[in-house]
Amino acid sequence: MKIYFLSSQPCALSLNGLHYGITNTFERYAEICLSDKVYAQFSPEGSLPIGFFITEEITETPPLGCEVYLLRDGIAIYACDFPPADFSLRPVAQAREGGVLATVFWQGRLQLSIETHGNFFNATLPPSFDPCEVLFCGNFLLLKGKTTLAVYTLQGKRLLLEQFTELSLSQNKLNATLPLSDRLQRFAKCEWELTENECKRTAFSIVQASGTTQPKDDLLAYAFFECALIGEDFTLFLADELQPDAERIRSFLGDFIAVTLTDSPTVCGLVRAKKERLFAVDYYQVEIDGGKITDVKG
Repeated sequence: MKIYFLSSQPCALSLNGLHYGITNTFERYAEICLSDKVYAQFSPEGSLPIGFFITEEITETPPLGCEVYLLRDGIAIYACDFPPADFSLRPVAQAREGGVLATVFWQGRLQLSIETHGNFFNATLPPSFDPCEVLFCGNFLLLKGKTTLAVYTLQGKRLLLEQFTELSLSQNKLNATLPLSDRLQRFAKCEWELTENECKRTAFSIVQASGTTQPKDDLLAYAFFECALIGEDFTLFLADELQPDAERIRSFLGDFIAVTLTDSPTVCGLVRAKKERLFAVDYYQVEIDGGKITDVKG
């Protein structure tokens, strides 16, 4: 079976103790029989390694610190949560309002603590919140990193976590421009309303990159599936005869959380969450004629 290896930061990969190369977000793979119980280890710089045996259980129970993706031709293992090597305490940001004290700090991992009268909340944050600002807005706590935004209630419930390129806050309105993880270099302009205990999205629109027009045929399928994922109007890519079937086509695709490219420009993988840290990739093919999609097959 093909086993693909990826990691969130550069790592030295070893298989049964033998150095196999360097991993990052660009995949490398090996042919491995699951019954051989090969021992794999990702060793990063500045963190402790992640090591595990590759067995049949990996298709149901991902190793600690890893995400597993079930593909049509194998399994992808993505090492992304490395144990910290340094547990010293280092403050990053702090703010107080009334009886609420919010602190962002490193102690092994980047963390957020919220202290109120008689209550204490603690959560792990992405490293992108170092550095960050801690802001109070009514009943909400906002964490603003260089490119990352989070909104929490004062009781510690996270309501929003997004990457952004532009951000503004006025009274109870939050406006942000979000980069979309697609190859058409599009952005989403979003607005949220901060009500008593809710962060509700009230506006969403797509901004096309400067100079980008209708995608070429080699990205048409990808653009179609991405639009279906983010809630944009995907009927723009459908031929006239498919327009009446738009709702049925969206239901046919089902729920998915990401789109991946394949070796074929007309085939994309739709990533579905099976359980925590375990994902399945289903593949869909489109037929294209005259720059429009004429059929969608699972």
